[in-house]
Amino acid sequence: MRFVHIIAVFIISVTMLILPLSADIVITKDDMILNGKILEDKKPQHLILANSHGTFTIRYNLIKEIHRTESFEEDVNIFRTLGKLVSEEEVKQNYTAGEKNLEKKFEKNQNKKLNKKFLRDDSDSAILMLCFFADKNFGDLTSVLSYSSGGSLSVEIPFSTTEIYSRRYAYGLDSEVSFYYSADGDRSIKGLNAAMGPLWQIPLRLSDYRFSFNISALAGAGWYSITNDEVGKNETAVKWNISANAGPVFRVAPILVSTQLRLDYIHDRIAPMQGAGLTIGAGYAF
Repeated sequence: MRFVHIIAVFIISVTMLILPLSADIVITKDDMILNGKILEDKKPQHLILANSHGTFTIRYNLIKEIHRTESFEEDVNIFRTLGKLVSEEEVKQNYTAGEKNLEKKFEKNQNKKLNKKFLRDDSDSAILMLCFFADKNFGDLTSVLSYSSGGSLSVEIPFSTTEIYSRRYAYGLDSEVSFYYSADGDRSIKGLNAAMGPLWQIPLRLSDYRFSFNISALAGAGWYSITNDEVGKNETAVKWNISANAGPVFRVAPILVSTQLRLDYIHDRIAPMQGAGLTIGAGYAF
């Protein structure tokens, strides 16, 4: 991710090098002359000019003339044409300070656009995620089936799209279809289940990089096949299940990558399956 920022800074630097470095002069109706660089022009309300003395917001109804020049030498000539004695070095300092402020403003705007790509966008209609998980089982079946694993295909639907509910951190609904597998020797449990539940998103920042911390809780049911070849027992049953995920989600344009902690529970009246582990996934925002 840091590589993307380096590329962005490089592009900004090259752009500023190839752009003509121009100065500006603003003359007010009370004959005050300011040279530097116009950072923002909000005609007919105001403009913002920066130089070595600071940043100035000047209303258009107070402006008599605006000269957009290509160099500080042109600024010096304008001062002389107006009959003003001025230090060439001071004009150059004002021009240089104005250019630096403009570069900072340009870089800041580019970083905002870049950072926005690392966050989920309100314009997303759905996010498709493919994940793989591994659990360490615990509970009554730990000694029989120590580990479990599987994969899931999920669709996240923002609340802003469904128009059901909208809050700052309540992102939407999470739904998934997953395959569950746990085996040790002659014993195994395999299942295919579907679940749905709420999804929360908390925006975070690490230096200049922004990402989100997601939390989801899902409940559903699935068809499970239980095998114990040691005693010749094979059976299938429908069982309800719940799962929860929590962890960071990173985004580059429409591509998302996540690493989250996962909790799984498959209900059984005699010996429920319980597990905790890690899920890794990637997705695409539509």
